[in-house]
Parts: sequence; structure tokens; C-alpha cells
Amino acid sequence: MQTFEMKAERRAAVGSAASRRLRRDGRLPAILCGRGTESLALHVSAKDFEAARKKHARILMLQIDGGTEPAVIHDVAWDILSQEPAHVDFQRVNMSERIEIEVAIKTRGPSKGEVDGGILMLQMGEVKVRCLPLEIPEHIEVDIRPLELHQSLRVKDLVMPKGVESAAAPEALVLAIVEKKELVVPEAAAAEAAPAEPELITKAPKAEEGEEAAGDPPAAKADAPAKEKKPEKK
Repeated sequence: MQTFEMKAERRAAVGSAASRRLRRDGRLPAILCGRGTESLALHVSAKDFEAARKKHARILMLQIDGGTEPAVIHDVAWDILSQEPAHVDFQRVNMSERIEIEVAIKTRGPSKGEVDGGILMLQMGEVKVRCLPLEIPEHIEVDIRPLELHQSLRVKDLVMPKGVESAAAPEALVLAIVEKKELVVPEAAAAEAAPAEPELITKAPKAEEGEEAAGDPPAAKADAPAKEKKPEKK
């Protein structure tokens, strides 16, 4: 598991206006919380943060006031217009304690069922695992080549790397090989069943920054999964 060193500075001011100034200067407003310690309002280099994401670094060694704070990315708020990160929540971790975190599922195929005309239905793109910070896998690989039409895999069927265990419900469906007709949904039913868009997508950036002005986000629970949420482009 890759680590990434990143300099972080304390924010002298919070609020929407201060955050806009930081972003104009190439800085990303952030907060560090968790482990029963006070939350710190920070800012980091937007360029460094993007570099860490491109390297798939899961453990960030935040250099603050001459010290180092190991952390994971707990959440990212995205600007719905620019599709750039607008704010990031970091969560402190203890390098000697196991944590729960979401890890991407990567399939290796195609399956026999797909070759025979079926379709891969991926129900779960990520799975929650429990492990030491330095043992966080980049992804969980699933070999679907033996699967035939109408066969499926559940969390209990996933093969975890050494030192990693699943923290998700064992019977939760991960994926299935289905017939095309099984994916056809009547137009009226599809409209009725369509889930509401995430709040982050529908909320205007100004309102989002206004929330920041009201105070720092609450501290994350120690066992909360670290996960970044990026809205779909419209």
C-alpha cells in the first residue's frame, strides 16, 4: 500500500469567502478529524492532492506544524460545475490498529455466461474490508471467468488478500451473470423506481460553502469507511 507525504497548513479563517480564496490560490480546504482528537481546519495543495489520487495512495502522511499525522481520505466534496474537488475530509488513523475502509472490486473476465450472450451485472463496485492501514489493498480482484449464465457471487465468495478480512454482510450480492431480458425495465416502472440524486449533486456550490461557514464538519467515527464521492457529470 502506497503512502504519500503531503504538507498541510492550518487555516487562519473558515467560511465560503476564505475557501474561495484558497481555491483561487491552488489550495484545497480540508479538515482532519477522528480518534477522539480535536478537528483541525487545514488546507493542502490541490496539485499534491491530485497527485496522491493518481497514485492511488490510501495513507496520507500529513505534515502539520513539524509533525506527521497518518490519515485516510474520508470524504471529498466536488464542485458540480468544474468537477474539481472543493473540500476534503481526512480521518486520522493509528498505523498499528485495524481500520474499516471501502476497496474497489475489479473483475477478471469475461465469464462463460457473457461469452454465451449474458450480461455482467455488477451490484457492488466496492466492498468494505478490515485491515491494518499499510495492508489496504488497491483492489479486490474477482475471477469471473468460470461463471455461467444465472450464476452469481456474494461477499462470502470473495478471496481476500493476506491480512485482510471482509467487513460487509456475507450474503450481500456482489455480481451476477444475467440474461439481457432480465435487465429490461418498463419505462413507467423505471421512472417510478429511479432513486433520488445524491444531495451533493443537486446542492449548489454556494450553499455547500455556506455550510462550511457555519462550522467544521463533525468528527468522523473511528470505524467509518473512508470513501470519496464524485458526482456524475451532467
